[in-house]
Amino acid sequence: MTDTAEDLAAVAPVPALVLDLPTQRIVSVSKPLLELTGLNEDQLVGVDPRRFLVDRPTLALPLLVTGQIDGYEATQDLKLPDGRREHVRIWVRAIGDERPPRESLIVLDDSDEDRPPQWARPTEGLYVVGSVDDDWRIDRVTADVQLLLGYEPSEVQGKPVLSAIHPGDLAEFLTALGHAERSRRSVVCRLRLRAEGGSWQWCRVCVSPLAEGTGFAFMACALSAHRSGTESQVELQERLARILYEARAASALSGVSELPVLTDMPGLAQLSSREWQVLSALRNGSRASDIARRLGLAPSTVRNHLASMYRKLGVRSQVALLAAMQGRNRDD
Repeated sequence: MTDTAEDLAAVAPVPALVLDLPTQRIVSVSKPLLELTGLNEDQLVGVDPRRFLVDRPTLALPLLVTGQIDGYEATQDLKLPDGRREHVRIWVRAIGDERPPRESLIVLDDSDEDRPPQWARPTEGLYVVGSVDDDWRIDRVTADVQLLLGYEPSEVQGKPVLSAIHPGDLAEFLTALGHAERSRRSVVCRLRLRAEGGSWQWCRVCVSPLAEGTGFAFMACALSAHRSGTESQVELQERLARILYEARAASALSGVSELPVLTDMPGLAQLSSREWQVLSALRNGSRASDIARRLGLAPSTVRNHLASMYRKLGVRSQVALLAAMQGRNRDD
């Protein structure tokens, strides 16, 4: 195990563990995981975690071990030695650039489905969010695509999603999407996406099936080069924050389908992925204070996002914004 993997678990403020994939043994755990399970470190390190599962592990695990996907989301029931049962959502991510990977970080969320987990925190970084329709054409995408790949949203709207993926990565993409559709959960893969000028950008892409049809939502971010050797505490915390943000954001991708498509509301293409998150929550009836708490933001930050959306969409109030999303003209 690398020092980085061991340190990554040590700084995790959430129930988490590092798994050695070839042996399927736990090699490092976080303090919150010890608190959740009621076990000590000696009872967990060196153990096959599958012994704590009530049901068989998800079929995504072999795909991760062989390097066909980069991570996945699942829901499992845990049976602990003292007889307790815990229903948890887990997020699994490969660590490092080696493929097949040798280690993975597994994050557990035992919070109520209707209550955001305490580890939800904002993080800096460029993320593109969007969706693909049943014909596999891009029908929604955030303005961040211009910074990530060099295209204006209007340039990718309506384009076949497969044309944006490097031919050498199509097998990995289809494997990830196939598992996402079967499990109805988010799956992560590494893909080269076509950038302006014909170059290719390595990205980590999370795909999540929509409630209906064969379309899917996606989130993409540029792959950052991992440092060799031991990273500083700050660097480890920043990397962990990105992983946790991806895990939390992936669980909200299903809400993308509730937003209008760009042909119905072109102004949505001017919004950032964070503004989409605020807008989705607002559309579901959340107040600004609730949105701030759910996204781990300051209330003033949410107000700034709302003001930015009003300006970009040409409205002056939340009522007018929601009415515009319904295709009505109203500005109170």
